[in-house]
Amino acid sequence: MTKENVAEQQVQTVAQSRKRNFAIEFWRFFFAIAIVGYHIGTILAPRDMNGIIRASNWMAGAGEILFVFTLTAGYFLVKHFKRLQANPEYSKRKASGRAWEYLWDRIKALLPVLALGIILGITSVAIFKRATFESAVLSTFNGLWEFLGLYSAGFGAAYSQANGAMWFISGLLICSYIIYWFMCKCEDAFVGIVAPSLFVFLGGWWAWNGTRASQVAWSTFGVQNASNPAVIGKPVTSAVIGFNNGLLFVLLGMCGGVLIYYAVEKLKTFKYNTATKVVLTLLYAFVATVLVIYTINPTVIEGSYEITNNTVGGALSRWTVHLLCILLVGLTLLEKDFITELLNNKYTAKVLGYLGGTALYIYMLHMPFIYFYVEIRGKHPTTPYSWAEVFWVVAIVSTILGCLVKYLMDNTILRKKNVKVENVGTVQVPDTAMQTVDVEVKAETKPAAKKPSTRAKSAEKPVAKTQKTTAKKPLTKTAETKTKSTKKSK
Repeated sequence: MTKENVAEQQVQTVAQSRKRNFAIEFWRFFFAIAIVGYHIGTILAPRDMNGIIRASNWMAGAGEILFVFTLTAGYFLVKHFKRLQANPEYSKRKASGRAWEYLWDRIKALLPVLALGIILGITSVAIFKRATFESAVLSTFNGLWEFLGLYSAGFGAAYSQANGAMWFISGLLICSYIIYWFMCKCEDAFVGIVAPSLFVFLGGWWAWNGTRASQVAWSTFGVQNASNPAVIGKPVTSAVIGFNNGLLFVLLGMCGGVLIYYAVEKLKTFKYNTATKVVLTLLYAFVATVLVIYTINPTVIEGSYEITNNTVGGALSRWTVHLLCILLVGLTLLEKDFITELLNNKYTAKVLGYLGGTALYIYMLHMPFIYFYVEIRGKHPTTPYSWAEVFWVVAIVSTILGCLVKYLMDNTILRKKNVKVENVGTVQVPDTAMQTVDVEVKAETKPAAKKPSTRAKSAEKPVAKTQKTTAKKPLTKTAETKTKSTKKSK
C-alpha cells in the first residue's frame, strides 16, 4: 500500500469515526431535563426527623440515570483517542503530553461555563440563605479550587459547593486525564485489566453494601475513623484514607463506557438480518420504556420510593437500573435496531443534535435557577409547593440559557480548527468527551486543468470531437453524466 493510500485511509477512518449519532443526543437531552426535575424534588423538599427527604416522586429516578452520562463520557473519550491514534506522528508523542493536551481541551470547553455555574450558585445560595456580602465573598475565595475542577477530590467551599451539580463535572475532568493517560501509555493493559477490574470491584462493592455513590459520601476501603465509623460525610476528629464516592462513581462509569466502545466496535462487524434487527428493536423498546418510566416516576414500577442519606429505597435495585443504562447506551451506539434508525432521521437530526449539545450546559446551570425561582416566588422549602410549577419554569429557562451558552461557546472558544492529517486532508477535531460535534473532511485534490478557451474550441476540427468521446481516459462523474446524456439525445 502506497503512502498516498495509507493517508487516504486515515482520512476515511477519521471521517467515519466522526459520524454524528443523533439518537444518543436525544437521550442526553431527555435525561438532562429529568435531572432538573430530580434536583427540584430533592433541594426544595423538607426532611423528616430520620433524614428522609419527602421529595416529589416526579423525576425521582433521574438520580440513577446520571450513570448514562458517565458511560457516554468514557465512550467518546476512546473515540477521540482512536481517531487521533490514526496519525503516526501523534501516536509517537509521550503519554503525559497527550493526556495533558486532552485535559486542556476539556477544561477549555468547560471552564467558562464551570465558572459561570459556580458564581451563579454562590449568588443564589447567598440570597436564599440571607447570607451577608462578606460571607459570599469568603465562600468564593474558599471555593477557588472548584474553579480548577477539583471539588470531587475533596476541595470544597464554605457553602459545600453552592452549585451541587458541579461535583460531576469535577469528576469528569479528573477521571478523563487518568483514563486518557492509561490509554496512551498502554491501551491493551487498560482495556484488558484496569477498566474491567475497576468496574467489577467498585460496582460490586457498592452493590453489596448498598451505599450511594454520590458526592456526599466518602469511600474508605475499610480504613475508617474509629470515633466516626459512618462512611457518609466527613470525619469528626481525624482524617480517613479513601476517596470521594462521586469521583469513584464517575471513574467506574467511564470505565464502563470504555468497555462499551470496544464491545460496540466488535458487534458492528457482524452481519445483521431483518430478524436480528427486530429482536434488537424489541430489546431496545423494553429497556427504553422501563428507564423512561423509572426516570419520570419510579413509583409506577416500585410502588414505594424514598431517598435517604445512605441509599435509595425501593424494589428495583439501582444496579439493575445501571445495567439497563448500559444496554440503552450500547444499543443506541450500535445503531442496528429500527428505533435508533428512526431517531437518526434526517428531518429531526439538526434539532436533536443541537439539543443534545446543550445537555451538559443545562446540567451545569440549572441548580441556581431553582433557588432564584423560589426566592422570587417567596416560598420556603419547608412549605408545600407545586413541583410542576417549579419544574417547567426552571426547565425552560435552563434550556434557553443552555442554547445561548452553546451558541456563544461554538462561535468563540470552541470554534472549529482544521488539523492536517498526513497532508491529505483537513479534519475538524475539537470536541469534548461529553459532547459530539459535526465534522467535515476535505481531501486535498490537484488543481483542475484550465478549460480550453472558446477560440481554441472553434479552431478544433470536427474529428477532435469524436476522438474525445471515444478516448479511453478516466472521466469524472460529471463528465460521464454529460457523455451518457449526449448519447441518449443522439
